[in-house]
Amino acid sequence: MFWAVAPVAVIGALGFGLVQAQSRACAAVPPGRAPAAPAVEGSAVFHRDWSEVLCSLAPLRGGHYVSLSAAEFGTAGLCGSFIDVRGPRGRVRAMVVDRCGGCGEGRIDLSEAAFRRVAGGTARGVAAVAYRRVRDPLPAPALAFRVKPGSSRDWLGLLVSGHGNPLARVEVKGRDGWAPLRRGLDNYWTTGSRPGGGPFTVRVTDRFGDRAVVPRIALDPGRTQRTGAHLYAPRPRPHEDAESPLPVPPLPSASGAPAAPAAAPVPRSRC
Repeated sequence: MFWAVAPVAVIGALGFGLVQAQSRACAAVPPGRAPAAPAVEGSAVFHRDWSEVLCSLAPLRGGHYVSLSAAEFGTAGLCGSFIDVRGPRGRVRAMVVDRCGGCGEGRIDLSEAAFRRVAGGTARGVAAVAYRRVRDPLPAPALAFRVKPGSSRDWLGLLVSGHGNPLARVEVKGRDGWAPLRRGLDNYWTTGSRPGGGPFTVRVTDRFGDRAVVPRIALDPGRTQRTGAHLYAPRPRPHEDAESPLPVPPLPSASGAPAAPAAAPVPRSRC
């Protein structure tokens, strides 16, 4: 009887040990860190003129920029954040700066320099791509502010740049505490009450809860005021894991239609 039960007990113990080991491995993943955003498979075209963009971040010259469909762009909530784009010829990280009026969901509009990185040229004009949003892009930019022309002691508009992540709140400190500003479609944050003549202390919070408090922002409309403040750590966090790779879109076939997609990558963990 004992020898009949013993193998079952050993197998059960081994199984329990494996479950415990996997549980410990899953528990070792630090809490509070959002998983990598899922990739969107779609297509990209290129655009040459970025002199005016809805996020009010122009003039933009020679960099890697992207505009998203209205469904993805929303009400300027992704302005100044980044997406990673991979195409048949390479990969690029591009800043969200505009809404693409003619793009359906899954279609993005890239600057010419960014398009070359993923498609290898502009002759074809369209490329199959996969893309996803990035959290804490590095190196971390430094926050900068521009007071909107027309601002005064009675009304204030602030454009925030250099935040890297999508913003959730911008507030100005007043006599009664922190006063929230409201974001407009042009990406400026405006007050609903008289802010005074400054200088202002501004609190910026992103969607992940990262926060920075920046003092001495002057009431100086039209001038970009650069600071040394970072919204998140300027270097990788100790627990930060590398994101899983983006799928590589196929090269377009001779007829212009995409070839059959490659097999999906095998998950690296069951956690």
